[in-house]
Amino acid sequence: MKRKIWSAVLGFVALSGLAKADTLKYVGSVHGGETGPYHLVLNGMDDVNLFCLDDFRTIYQGEVWRATAYSGDHFYTENTHSTDFKYEQEAYIYSMLGETGKNGHVYTNQDVQDALWSIFDKNADTTKWAKDLVKASKSFDYTENFLDDFLFYIPTSWSHRDGQPQDMIGSAPTPTTPPSPPMAVTPEPSTLLMLGTGLVGFAGSLRRLKVRG
Repeated sequence: MKRKIWSAVLGFVALSGLAKADTLKYVGSVHGGETGPYHLVLNGMDDVNLFCLDDFRTIYQGEVWRATAYSGDHFYTENTHSTDFKYEQEAYIYSMLGETGKNGHVYTNQDVQDALWSIFDKNADTTKWAKDLVKASKSFDYTENFLDDFLFYIPTSWSHRDGQPQDMIGSAPTPTTPPSPPMAVTPEPSTLLMLGTGLVGFAGSLRRLKVRG
């Protein structure tokens, strides 16, 4: 299979379905080969590891481009013959990285990357396991809740000698659990007794003042 990936490629979305503009810089393959995940720098600060979706596109070491980050549920459709259904399939395939299939095989980076590529390139050479992933992706019961666990980075602007850079997929960040509110302080019994005694005494003083007046 012809790989157009020499050193090829491969904050965040706060609300489900919301798109956000980002800058991506390609650093290199995490494992030093042509298979994802690929190491990129997001917005000049954060290191992210992503898989690429289209093996017809080439990205070079150090290249920077702008992309729009879409939550996976942006592509949700009940029409499995829609063009966007490909992105739903990509999400399922990516979700199976490191998972064990029915046959006991653990899906590797190579299996997942080959399967991801084959969604946009039906003639791509794939492993048996990648074909299993693609087949399973066609019958998976997709929901918006499932899809919003993933982010798709779709190129929007670039200066690129070989055309448009990669569509990429990664995991959506896990929301940070907000800190628990401070617990209300419960007065100790002795404190309650002192407070009650003080209130009784204060009420008696008011009564005496009223009588004298």
